[in-house]
Amino acid sequence: MNIGIFFAIGALFGWAFGDFFIQKTIRKIGIIRALFYITSVSSILILPFIWQEIAPIFFNISNWLLIFSACALVILTALANFKGLKLGKLAVVMPINGLEIIIAVILAMVIGQEMYDLKTFIYIFLVLIGLVLTSVASLDKIKKIKLENGVIWAVIGASGLGASDYIIGHASRIFSPLFVIWLTHLAVAIFSGLFMLKTQGYKQIKNDLNHFLKLIGAQSFLDNISWISFAYATIYIPIGIATTISEGYIIVAVMLGLLINKEKIKLHQMAGIVIALFGIMALSLISV
Repeated sequence: MNIGIFFAIGALFGWAFGDFFIQKTIRKIGIIRALFYITSVSSILILPFIWQEIAPIFFNISNWLLIFSACALVILTALANFKGLKLGKLAVVMPINGLEIIIAVILAMVIGQEMYDLKTFIYIFLVLIGLVLTSVASLDKIKKIKLENGVIWAVIGASGLGASDYIIGHASRIFSPLFVIWLTHLAVAIFSGLFMLKTQGYKQIKNDLNHFLKLIGAQSFLDNISWISFAYATIYIPIGIATTISEGYIIVAVMLGLLINKEKIKLHQMAGIVIALFGIMALSLISV
């Protein structure tokens, strides 16, 4: 099997557990500090592995537009996505994340000139439909979804994630995946750090670490591993396929609810799991 599939599946599981801890963390300490902890950890830990790449990349002016675009997009997307997680219910936010697949695939085709045959399109569509069915607890909620809290932010966040998936994948092919994650996370860390200075949020760091260290550590580890895995996946398989497979984290999140929280799911959700899993396995096989 193509190693890119393994990286995409790694991102799938990382985001499944990561979003759970991120939601708990931002509801305890807020969006900005949660972002700061995630990105400052990766900015520090990745630096020893990429420091030799920094000067050559930044001295090349032709790289600046891509660097600026990636950093700005990731900052705006992170803010919107975390806002949606804070305000909305996971059962409502999850199906909206299907937009991420659509946008990433469209950008990969239009800008990246990735080509997909009809069979691949069908499998991507099956995954998208399956994820929506899986994450909607009641089909009636589809009609009411616009009334839920956090939906607008979730739409913006999902759209931004799709664009971020493409630009991170594209940049990972030009630079190294580790450099791209370090750079974009450093930008978010600086942005959130400056915001904390302005609002004096830095005074809460000691309290956060004393009371929520496990949550902060879990969200930071899982989110960073997920993005690094995704970045590596995009250099081995098409960006659209990497995005589609990794989006299967929704299925894992539902399964965790079944196994850990003893939740029950409805027939359409079970059908969604089967459809999405079939699509993901099919995409994995054709990407060998």
